[in-house]
Amino acid sequence: MKFSNIKINNFRQYYNVVNIDLTTDTDQNIIVIGGRNGYGKTNFLLSIVWCLYGEKISQIDDNFKKEIQKEKNYSSFMQQSINWTAKRENKDTFSVSIKVSEIELPELSKLNSNSDSVIITRTFNITSMNETLSISDTNSNMEIFDDEADKINFINDYIIPIDAAKFVFFDAEKISEIANLSIKEEGSFINDALGKILGLDTYDTLIEDIEFYINTLKKEGATKNLQEQIVDKEKAIELSEIDIEKLEEENAEKLKEIDDLKKTIRQYDNLISQHSKQGNSTFDRESILSEIEKLKAKEFELSEKFNELSEIIPLAILTGKLEEVSEHLEIQEKNTLSQNLSKENAEKIENFIELLFNKPPEPENTTMSFKDKLFYYDKAKKLSSELFASNGDYNELEFEHDLSNAEKNLISDAINLVNSQSKDQFETTIEEFNEVQIKLSELNKTLSKFDADLEDELILEYSSKKETADYNITESNRKIGENNQQISKLRNDIVRLNQQLLTLVKKVDINAQNKIKIKESQKYIDVLITFLEEQKSKHKDSLEKTILSELKILMHKLGSEENSNKFIEDVKVTILASGQGMKITLLDQDDNEIRKESLSSGEKQIYISCLIKAILNESIQNLPIFIDTPLGRLDEEHRDNITKKYYPALSEQVVLFSTNSEITPKRYKDISENISKSYLLFNDGANTTLKSGYFNTTSND
Repeated sequence: MKFSNIKINNFRQYYNVVNIDLTTDTDQNIIVIGGRNGYGKTNFLLSIVWCLYGEKISQIDDNFKKEIQKEKNYSSFMQQSINWTAKRENKDTFSVSIKVSEIELPELSKLNSNSDSVIITRTFNITSMNETLSISDTNSNMEIFDDEADKINFINDYIIPIDAAKFVFFDAEKISEIANLSIKEEGSFINDALGKILGLDTYDTLIEDIEFYINTLKKEGATKNLQEQIVDKEKAIELSEIDIEKLEEENAEKLKEIDDLKKTIRQYDNLISQHSKQGNSTFDRESILSEIEKLKAKEFELSEKFNELSEIIPLAILTGKLEEVSEHLEIQEKNTLSQNLSKENAEKIENFIELLFNKPPEPENTTMSFKDKLFYYDKAKKLSSELFASNGDYNELEFEHDLSNAEKNLISDAINLVNSQSKDQFETTIEEFNEVQIKLSELNKTLSKFDADLEDELILEYSSKKETADYNITESNRKIGENNQQISKLRNDIVRLNQQLLTLVKKVDINAQNKIKIKESQKYIDVLITFLEEQKSKHKDSLEKTILSELKILMHKLGSEENSNKFIEDVKVTILASGQGMKITLLDQDDNEIRKESLSSGEKQIYISCLIKAILNESIQNLPIFIDTPLGRLDEEHRDNITKKYYPALSEQVVLFSTNSEITPKRYKDISENISKSYLLFNDGANTTLKSGYFNTTSND
């Protein structure tokens, strides 16, 4: 499948119709779209996602969700999405069209039998607030579907399922954060990825539906008091989720305010710099301002990281106790297994003796008396007990913990979380934060001293307004931090409430009829789980091989055979219990686990890129891939590796949105034989247009 052509009409920076040819072939599979920051690369990507999924774009990616939250809701977001020049000309409609080629289409009367492509168009009118989706045959231009639901189902079934979109349209720099996920979260991510790409999510949904049905049956027999408690817990969960949504919306608004304040500060800085150029000063104000902006971004990033780390400090203090409980539970589990085995053996021995002495056949003319039989019966029982005893596995405990599986998993997750955040990370984060603050303080002093020497009252006024804006940014960031802590607390509350809800449901006295229904329903769940585990097992080995081979190609620490200290020697994929997905383990040459959170930002991006490619390789359908910030956090050597060795082999169609500091003219030349087409975005301050070519190689075609 390929997106061979896109038309953007009055959407955001794109004024009138901007037509982009994205055709590729087997040898030339890459499209490069270059542009400076703010020129419309991200909105180009957003236009495609919006065309396919409309108001559901917030489900695909947190970045898209934040964009909508900044405008409070989808309708406001849409009203702000019309090109401003078009709006001044009283135009009230914008649209995006995508020609999707090389797809296997269903047999429909309105489709040409030889057709392998369709045109998907989404249009929005800001006056009527009406949004329309059209899917037409490229040969006849006839609308294929009349029903809206059929159009949505077609995109999900024959183009790209909405749940798989985040693996097709993404920001390479931001998606590297997946490497910081906990074991459970990473397992869920891989589970989702494989599920969406391979279509296994349908079975997961079916399991969830059956589990919902089972829980409904369980609740039916609840007493009035118990029913009220269950409803209270469900309402509390619902309210917590609403509160999280409100806090996320507030954070999005604050981020928008911060963006606006940063623009205001840049304006004041420009004005101050213009008026400061009087005389022959050699003071490079712009470079200092640029450095201050970078340090502030780093300061905020480290502050957020420290807030995240600080949340697990209480758990770190209790690690010893948690591990004691975990060891106690492990012994308790072994004791239970040992007791069950002993009971099972005793039953087998009893059955064996019964069959031996009291069931035919028996020897002819036997003279064995009942007393003799009893003697040998007791002897056989004693010998069997001694021979098959399993008491060696049993350890006497003073008490036993009465915990549910969910509570046991919570303890295990807490220990894993603490282990994943080493003491070094705390110390490094604090050290880096202090260094950034010292540098910021020094640069601000230098800047203040220079500005204080200027007597221009206008400059003093600009400086005062800039300080106010700086203060407001600090306050907004502080509020975002508070909200994030509250969101984290609410999410923990939801976990706790769900556990309490599960405990309440267990107390319900289920009637005989519902017990039969639950038992039969559970059989279906067991069959589906077995099927899903078999499917994951089939893909486990190929995932291991692909991830390792890609890491060896891309990570420079693995690139040289002469380097005896190889960084990653092996990759293991483990299927987690209870349908929690898969765990990826990176191993060094001594078979020790390399913690992914200890990797550098660039190494994380490389690892996640390899993981995504491994997942995409499992797909039966070749998907187009659109990537923003393709080389974001990588160092120069990694950038060269991933440009030359990763993107040319990623898919039959790879569209890269890049700045000239990422894919430089030299790197562009290195992969020129793989490039089908290239475009450069130009912006006149309001509108963006495209020209053929790349930085330093554009034409007016």
